[in-house]
Amino acid sequence: MSSKAFEPWIRIRYQILLKEFGEREFTRKDAEIALSKHDKPLLNINELFSILAKEGLLQSKEKNGKHFYRLTPPTEEKVKATRDQIIRVLKNGADIIRNREYRMLLVLLFYKALSDRWVKKVEEYLKEVDDVKAAYHLANIEYYYLYDEPEDKLYTWDEVVKDKVNLVNNFIVALNRIAELNDKLADIKILVDKLGFAGFVANEENYLLFKDLVESFNRLDLREANYDIIGDAYEWILSYFAPTKAKAGEIYTPREVIRLMVEILDIPPNSDVLDPACGSCAMLIEAYKYASEKYQDGKTLRLEGQEWDDLTCVLGKLNLVMHGITENYTVHLGDSLINQKFSQADYVLANPPWNLDYDINKSMNEKLKEIYKYGITPKQSADWLWVQLMIHFARKKVAVVLDNGALFRGGKERIIREGIVKDDLVECVILLPEKLFYNTGAPGIIMILNKNKPEERKGKILFINASQEFEKHPEVRKLNILSRKNINKIVKAYREFKDIEGFCRVVSLEEIKENDYNLNVTLYVFPQEEVEEIDVKKEWEELKRVEEEIKEVEKRVEEFIRVVK
Repeated sequence: MSSKAFEPWIRIRYQILLKEFGEREFTRKDAEIALSKHDKPLLNINELFSILAKEGLLQSKEKNGKHFYRLTPPTEEKVKATRDQIIRVLKNGADIIRNREYRMLLVLLFYKALSDRWVKKVEEYLKEVDDVKAAYHLANIEYYYLYDEPEDKLYTWDEVVKDKVNLVNNFIVALNRIAELNDKLADIKILVDKLGFAGFVANEENYLLFKDLVESFNRLDLREANYDIIGDAYEWILSYFAPTKAKAGEIYTPREVIRLMVEILDIPPNSDVLDPACGSCAMLIEAYKYASEKYQDGKTLRLEGQEWDDLTCVLGKLNLVMHGITENYTVHLGDSLINQKFSQADYVLANPPWNLDYDINKSMNEKLKEIYKYGITPKQSADWLWVQLMIHFARKKVAVVLDNGALFRGGKERIIREGIVKDDLVECVILLPEKLFYNTGAPGIIMILNKNKPEERKGKILFINASQEFEKHPEVRKLNILSRKNINKIVKAYREFKDIEGFCRVVSLEEIKENDYNLNVTLYVFPQEEVEEIDVKKEWEELKRVEEEIKEVEKRVEEFIRVVK
């Protein structure tokens, strides 16, 4: 259907007519009565009929001078799921959802992908065994349980959507049962409850929209789609709705910023990786992808995260599954600043909430005093609490994204900064370009901390001014992005750890002390302005030529005035 046909007023009324008449014939009067019955009357039903006819969703014929109509349900022909086709379906879903709960799309994508993958495994086992139930059992053992063996009941997507009348109830039952059958997916129950699936049953308009969503996903065949494609689609939903999330205070870290952090850390196989503010688990996923690409050994990483919001925590776990990460991960629910459920890790990376309003004094105990040994931050910003937390739990290196102001604010933050600098933990500070983040146009920074600095880097900090390293965002006019070229340049500068005029500079701790422990990147390195080379001789000759022309014009004007007089 075209974007016109996806307008809510059309879609809702189409679903009402489909519900009332199915593929039976009806008259114009019948349609008007049906719409009025559902409190969706139209002054001019001809416009609706015209649009539906153009979309091939309505046929008409004349019998005995009377017009009869018949609806044509949208095709559910499945398409092989390329990335573009999945994104097309998701954009359609985004149009349907509009201002409603966008995370419903994440759940539907997850369930469709989980189900189609399970079906694919069943098909493979059926080549080896003749018994369908045996194939179900083997798919359960290898992947996830979507067949309830004691009850002899199947909970795949295709099975659930057969009953159009009880569609939402079927989804609720299926998702809850899948959660009960699979320990790793137990938190799906939280999603079903918090996202208000039950509310779609009571509200007819929401029910019709949900039905539209399901029909849209029905067209996808995800059996052959690899984890990268599904994972990218999941991330696309998060990024598409990021501007809306930003208004609500949620943070979306651009994937290229995460990639930069991971490449700088250069996380090898058999490492423990921690994100204490993990959100959608994107940083853990990127670490896994990096180790898989560079070392072909991402599965040996032990990934751990913690997230304070229960819904976000569950969706982060689903994101891991969508990227093919089914083991060696743990995601905890809780406040990382006061209730750490995670262990120490080789590498710690995070983009914690910037300038979080947080009073930790009322929760202080001996354990927390040890973690925050450099000092307690003012209530207005917990930035340096997060830094201290990450230092405490890191064995090797830390990469953290912060607000630029954390580098130079005074008071208690300056005291903490001084202590961390004196202990020679700060290895590199990178100033990012403006307009990379949805929730602020301000430039963020990446700070790299190293508990095992090599001898040649001790007593020094590398400052990289990457404020000019960006390209315009291809889809969002007001945003910038880091290109592959930009990332390569920044990583190379970090690896080489040497001065590059106007881009990066190695600074001694003595100089930083002289600057009162101010770590503002522009204090130490400022981009070179491009100066246009001037050919002095050529410019001088041009000036002389212009002066001669002016003299010639003045001479003509004088002659003209003389003639007029």
